Amino acid sequence: MKDAKSSQIKAPVSKVSPSVEDLFDQDSRPLPVALKSRGNYEPGLKRISPRRYYDPAVAKLEKERLWLKTWQFACREEDIPEIGDRVPYDVGDLSFFIVRSAENKFKAFYNTCLHRGTRLCDGQGGGEHIRCPFHGWEWNTDGSLHHVPSAWDFPIVTDKPDEFRLPEAQVATWGGFIFINPDPDARPFEPNLGVLPEHFRSWEPENHFTYAHVSKRINANWKVALEAFLESYHVVETHSDALPFTGDVTTQYDIWDDGVSHISRLITPLGVPSVHLGDEASREAALQGVAMFMAMGAGVEPVKIDSAEDGRSKLAEWRRQTMGTALQRDFSHLSDAELVDTVQYFMFPNFCPWYGEGLPLVYQFLPYGDDPNQSVMNIRILAPVPGNGAPRPPSAQIVELGLDDPFTGNVPEFGALTHVVDQDMVNMPSIQKGLKGASRSMHSVVLGRYQECRIAHFHEVLGKVLGLAEGE
Repeated sequence: MKDAKSSQIKAPVSKVSPSVEDLFDQDSRPLPVALKSRGNYEPGLKRISPRRYYDPAVAKLEKERLWLKTWQFACREEDIPEIGDRVPYDVGDLSFFIVRSAENKFKAFYNTCLHRGTRLCDGQGGGEHIRCPFHGWEWNTDGSLHHVPSAWDFPIVTDKPDEFRLPEAQVATWGGFIFINPDPDARPFEPNLGVLPEHFRSWEPENHFTYAHVSKRINANWKVALEAFLESYHVVETHSDALPFTGDVTTQYDIWDDGVSHISRLITPLGVPSVHLGDEASREAALQGVAMFMAMGAGVEPVKIDSAEDGRSKLAEWRRQTMGTALQRDFSHLSDAELVDTVQYFMFPNFCPWYGEGLPLVYQFLPYGDDPNQSVMNIRILAPVPGNGAPRPPSAQIVELGLDDPFTGNVPEFGALTHVVDQDMVNMPSIQKGLKGASRSMHSVVLGRYQECRIAHFHEVLGKVLGLAEGE
């Protein structure tokens, strides 16, 4: 990988579709550090072997060199609010569970009973002890052995109980997110965050909670699913109904890489029509379209946009007021961009926290079992914790969606977002089948130099971790 400043490529603009920088210059509030910062790296990789997406040998490498060796997002602190609460974390055919072992302390254990291998945690649970549902062996929340029924029959255990502590993975936290690393010799966690702590400091993810949570099975490799959300290039075809109010072409891409942390970001402006629609597209209609989209998710009446001149600031002010009323908090300090635009970060290998209140999502992409042709996408909506001393709301229960279950009709909390994600889901199986059935003449997947730069960066890092060269 080579050091470079952020890309000097300038995406096309139009009279009604300005660049992100020009929109930011017109903001009614000072911009936070995150939105003023630009990347420091430009990837060189442009070709990817299709086998990375379906070859069991590559999936095996990922298990051994990635999932067993890398810091990865597992859950949120509010998922396990009480001491003894626990949730499973499955990545491929590996399984762990995370438990709140003390008031502000967390442990992660392999999800296997040391008697005969039963999973110890199959869903959200709690209690003072971790109990196997098969024979009733029990462990304390610190992993030490607590009780073995008919202990007289197991001198191999009772003579050396310390050898029957639950095996652990390393645990670290940031912003209410809990990360694990199964490698006992892993490097410290914090350097892997790169620019995230500085960029997210003003947004305070720790003062948000999981308002909605969906886990979706997909007939595609986890990288196919991930990459669909790393670029806005696909909007013109996949989400063509969003072109009147989405700045897909003018999306700004940034990458930060210091050799330890691998972070990237996209900023897609909303309330501006796509460059694809030309100079005659309506800014007023674009702003009104975003107002309708956001009103559906919040269950409120949309603001009326009469003029493009002050429409963006008017839209942002409407959001400040409606959110402030609903949550009894002051949002007057938030910039227009933080309330209107979509700002998505990515931390290698599979964690996508979104910044700001424009679309406060968290994406997570995971392999499913030992099948490289299936994956799981987890999506959360994070909402600000209410003010005025109101209790912190509980984390939303997970909605499980199978391979054929749509978001529309099953996740009302997502509002109009269900339609958007369902459009993405239609593509996934076709991409996977196409990659597997590619003729020998398709030696590689080809990437655009700017709009798909985040995918190139991801595969540069992945190739280095797996020991694969470009084109492998």
